[in-house]
Amino acid sequence: MTRCANPLLFAGIASFLSARTGGRFRLIIGYETSENQDAARDGAAVIEASGGHALLMPRALPAPLTAFSVRMVMADGAVYVRASGEALIYLGGRAIDRSHEGALAPDAELALIDEAVAACGDGSSLPRSLEGWESVGDGMVGAYVDRCTSRIASLEPSGARGTSVSIDEASGLLATLLDHLGVPVVKEGTDLSLSVSSDGRTLSTSVPEERVRSALEDALSTSPAVPTDPGLYCVDPAFVLDADALCAGAALAVLGV
Repeated sequence: MTRCANPLLFAGIASFLSARTGGRFRLIIGYETSENQDAARDGAAVIEASGGHALLMPRALPAPLTAFSVRMVMADGAVYVRASGEALIYLGGRAIDRSHEGALAPDAELALIDEAVAACGDGSSLPRSLEGWESVGDGMVGAYVDRCTSRIASLEPSGARGTSVSIDEASGLLATLLDHLGVPVVKEGTDLSLSVSSDGRTLSTSVPEERVRSALEDALSTSPAVPTDPGLYCVDPAFVLDADALCAGAALAVLGV
């Protein structure tokens, strides 16, 4: 079921999290494109007026950074507004057990959120706060890059390293990761090309899926909380319990195929 990141959804999430946490909760709100910023801010206004505390990501960023932030600031959940207007809902903190902390909300919890949304009516009289929310600092981006670099370095077998890759990734974060890892990025003449969706969750490569999974075999999470469809890879479940194409792409470039 597709859930639109509209005010009613934020009101339903506020109701759900208030019940789960027993009080004031913290919700991170991220967004894929600058065009989604208004929806994110409107969501923050609803959350603040509903007894929660909203923390907006500093700018349009891929979804893995929102998932990463859930654990870093011990938030009770997060909403990521995709370019399509669809919402990805993460749970953490006091709202879910530790095995699912920072992962996409399970079906049972999504059903409860849907019930809470339905109880909000048509949304015409939803309260909104004019202030109160905060911004997640840009330091979170640096923390994510540092963590991914450390994680990938720990996976690298002795003496093995990718040579060069070509990439297609809008945020520039994959290029930053590869630079930190010493992998040159070139425009052509390489055996490995990496393409990351703008939400940062899906990785496409110039090699078959089986070879990608084989190369990342020792790095991939086996947690039932993470997605495992083609192109979706979770390589750092300690911090991002969701598909992270940025970290997976950088790991693949270093480990080779």
